[in-house]
This record gives sequence, C-alpha cells and structure tokens, in this order.
Amino acid sequence: MFRLSSRLSNNTAGQAVRSVRALSNQTGLTAMIGSANMARMRGITGVLAQTASYSSVPRQMTQQMTLKEVGIMDPYVIPEKENRPSLFSDYKTWIKYAKLRMRNTGMTAASTLGMCWKLKDFGITGRFLGESEEAYIGMNEAFAKGDRKYLEEICTPSMYAKLKGQLKDRVGRYEWKYHGLVEKPQIVSIRQGQIGGHVLIQMIVRLHSNQSMGVFDKKNKLIAGDLKKSVPVLEYLVFQRYITDPEDNWRILGKTAPTPVNS
Repeated sequence: MFRLSSRLSNNTAGQAVRSVRALSNQTGLTAMIGSANMARMRGITGVLAQTASYSSVPRQMTQQMTLKEVGIMDPYVIPEKENRPSLFSDYKTWIKYAKLRMRNTGMTAASTLGMCWKLKDFGITGRFLGESEEAYIGMNEAFAKGDRKYLEEICTPSMYAKLKGQLKDRVGRYEWKYHGLVEKPQIVSIRQGQIGGHVLIQMIVRLHSNQSMGVFDKKNKLIAGDLKKSVPVLEYLVFQRYITDPEDNWRILGKTAPTPVNS
C-alpha cells in the first residue's frame, strides 16, 4: 500500500535533503546567508499547491470524468503551544481556540475511522508517519538534484507544476543535508471528501527536523548557506490519496501552517 519509499530504499543518500521553503523562512538562516542571497533563494520556494486541472489521477476515473484538484480541504492546524491563548488572560480567544480544536479533533477522528474502515487497515496511520518522512526527504532530494521525473511521481500535478517552474528560475547548484528529527512526526489532521462518488483522504503531518543547505556557483564556490550549520525547521506537509482507486498512491499536495487563533 505504501510505495512512497520505493526510490529511497535504493538510495542511501536519500537521507540527506530536506525542505526548501521551510529553510528559507528561518530567521536564523536569513542571518546566516544574508538578505540578498535569501531573496534569490526564495525564487525556488513556496511550494503550497494551487488549484489546477488534471485527468490522470486517479487513473480509473480518466474515462469517466475530468477531475480538478480540490486544494487543501481544511488547512486548519492547531497553533504551537507557545502561540495558544490562555484561559485566564484571554478568555474569549481561548473559547474560540477550544471550539476550533474540538472541531478538528472530531473531524480527524471521524475521517480516520472512515479511512481505516474502507481500507480494512487499522494500522495505517502508524506506518504512514515513517513513510511521510521518507517522502519529505525524497521530494527535497529530487528538487535539489532537479529530478523532475521523481517529483512528478511523488507530487500532485499542481504541486509538480509549481516546483518545475521554480527549478527553471533558480540560480546555482543546491545541496541539502538532513541532520535528524527534533521531534517524532505527528499527524495533526485527517480529512475525507468525495468527488464523483470517489473518496479522497488528506493528511497533514507535522515534521520537525534539523537541516542545512548550501548554494554553489558554476565554479563550485559556496555563495549561500553553510552545510556544516544546521537549523531547526518545522513544517506541515499535506498528503492526499483517492483510497477508492487501488492504483493511486499517497502524493504530496503542498504545505500549510498553524492557523492564528484570531484569524
């Protein structure tokens, strides 16, 4: 069922690369490489998927209808602990936060049960976490190397189109290193939807790791970053799969971020 790691299992270097966009958003990294280099790097970042037409996934539906990507069905992510409101200092905001958290918990539980029941697999979420980490590394390894074929396999069409455009615009050669997890991956949201009677599942996974990067010019001179200095990166990756299509696989739809309570 899980085929996200088929490429990584044959490539020990696959544990070397991590997220482009998240690294570019780190204040520590900005200070490390300078604002001018950061501005150039941002041309390759920002991989949040946008709505785009396609008709190849799931493959069993291609003769029936033309599907459109639905985007992220529910991008809500619970704020990190330090950004959550206090019951005692801001009661009204805390009530709003508590309602949103309760709603997220209920919808995630219902979607999880529905997914496990349809797949007849009640251990899927536990195994998925390891696969999602490998897919995350693999996506960014492929992006750094310019491996469009693998990016097309592991990403949704709109996500791939975004990354392909960024590959055309970037300057220099990129290297990324993965220095391990800061915390274990965590599924923070699961949503279930239907398109034409077919069931779509989206999972949002919290990934917190240490990473480093380097950008080199044509003479192999380091022009940005430092591969020897790692920075903590926290990202929320969105995966999706049409579980009613036995030929479909989990794909990376995009990224999201914790939702401000007052938004």
